[in-house]
Amino acid sequence: MEQYQMGMKAVLLAAETILESSGETYRAEETALRMAQAFGFDRTEILAFPTGFTIAFYLKEGWKETHVVRIRERAIQLDSINEVNTISRKAACGEMSAMESLKALQTLRSRPVPHILRQALIFALSAGSFSVMFGGGFTEFFVSFIAGFLMRTLMPLYRHMQAPAPLVALFSGAVAAIASLVLIRVFGGNQEAIIAGAIMPLLPGIAMTNAVRDTMRGDLISGTARGADAFLSAVLLAAGVAIVMML
Repeated sequence: MEQYQMGMKAVLLAAETILESSGETYRAEETALRMAQAFGFDRTEILAFPTGFTIAFYLKEGWKETHVVRIRERAIQLDSINEVNTISRKAACGEMSAMESLKALQTLRSRPVPHILRQALIFALSAGSFSVMFGGGFTEFFVSFIAGFLMRTLMPLYRHMQAPAPLVALFSGAVAAIASLVLIRVFGGNQEAIIAGAIMPLLPGIAMTNAVRDTMRGDLISGTARGADAFLSAVLLAAGVAIVMML
């Protein structure tokens, strides 16, 4: 029975990590089903949503155990999804036992978060590159880089305040517009390219893509929920910029 307990913990942790990393609901379900089968469960049923999942484990002896897991925080962490996929494939092929899979998942989840300055630099480079894509030059790249850097460094403050995601999008759009306008007065540059570049990394492209994929696979509730969340975030991000521009 201890082996099955280890297997259940590994399956739960794998599905939870995928959903917390903004992975698709079908990916969380398929990963859980394959790992549970590899760990010797007779049958497994799982119903996943972006905000949580319910899973039931069955054994031939009639034993059954059900778990409900709530997903409270989500972030885009594609590397974590890839790591979970690797672990699940090894488990399905028999290369990793339940205990080894559980330890690997625990190690993955305990990895330190990249430093905020590193995150801000990556975000700023992305913002500057988008400004160039929208027709800007070196000045636009530099201004968008600074605006993006300032905007990203404020994210921990929003998290500390426990601000909901829609408000974070609204505040981020306003901060991007304010920083861009102030810097444009100092350095000049194409206003449209700079502001567009600064907010592009915040647009919920992955969320919208996952919404379409979930809907296409028949997960209508998950697809609708992700689509509504992405649409609301995009609208509020644009609203934050618009409010500053009008003022």
